[in-house]
Amino acid sequence: MTTQRAGIVVAAALLLLSGCLPYSCRREESTALMPSDSVSREMAAAVAADTLRLVWTHSVAGDRALLHPRTVRFGAAGRDEIYVSDVEAGAVFVFDTVGSLRHVIETVEVPYLAGIRGDTIAVFAPSGPSIHLLVDGKPVDTLAISDPERPRTSLVYGAFGPSAYYKRVDDAETFVAEVRRDGTLGARVSLPGPHWRHAGMLRFWDDIVVSLSGFRPVVDLVRPGKGVDTLALRGFDSPMLARSRSFLTADVDEPPLLSSSAAASGDLLFVVNLRAGWLQIDAFDRSGRLVHRLTERGRSYRRAFFPQDLDVRRGTGGSYIIAVVFSAPEPAVSLYAWDPQ
Repeated sequence: MTTQRAGIVVAAALLLLSGCLPYSCRREESTALMPSDSVSREMAAAVAADTLRLVWTHSVAGDRALLHPRTVRFGAAGRDEIYVSDVEAGAVFVFDTVGSLRHVIETVEVPYLAGIRGDTIAVFAPSGPSIHLLVDGKPVDTLAISDPERPRTSLVYGAFGPSAYYKRVDDAETFVAEVRRDGTLGARVSLPGPHWRHAGMLRFWDDIVVSLSGFRPVVDLVRPGKGVDTLALRGFDSPMLARSRSFLTADVDEPPLLSSSAAASGDLLFVVNLRAGWLQIDAFDRSGRLVHRLTERGRSYRRAFFPQDLDVRRGTGGSYIIAVVFSAPEPAVSLYAWDPQ
């Protein structure tokens, strides 16, 4: 997304997570929920929480401190690498899965990891917008995305996998389109509903492009050539759901940020469920039903706490490892383990 707009969205999210905005700190603020959110709250209460085990965490990479880590990806299958893009440092830090820094890749000014395929790392630069392809840390190709009608205030996102994809979010037009090798846009799929609902990253779930929504518990599944299906996340519960309803009914002016990221592994979609002080990740099946709630030990309230992104990989014996990057309370990358059994 554009740097200025991204800063506004994150600042608003932190305010909403850490307390009330001036217009919403009223004793009479409604606690009513949308009917679907009320059902989700009941479903969540019936799913016991599992514990995430912290394996390691780092805020300093070698002699360089992380400044604003924004995206994280595991390396390709069979590689024990974790990539962290830092939008303030303008670099990608490469760790191994035991937490040692391998090297630092100096990239574009504001890098967002768009995906990793084999030995190719794709870095999305929203200012272009463009997708830079790197092999062994060196640039080999650039997809300069042609979108001349894009307003300056648009939010933009990129994803790289079987193909490259681009999402633009604004009140003029909101869509996902495949990016051709010459940077022009192929057939585009318009995303339904108000544009604010589509602010969120693009990820892949097998060959399906998942368009995330930070402000409502839904995702859009974009199938190339087949249109888009909206998947409601049934069982997503958040303290901010009442305020979400208040925004939908025009009682408040800003929607609360409910989730910052999601990543798929196998038949599960892992979604960051933002909390003011601790990490919570909800896992949904392909029908959108909540099947696992994962939380870290030692939960406590913290005013500034913001997980920016996560990625998930299957471990051994049915276990999972989950990489998460944080911008607050301090910039850091952490690795967690979870055993469903």
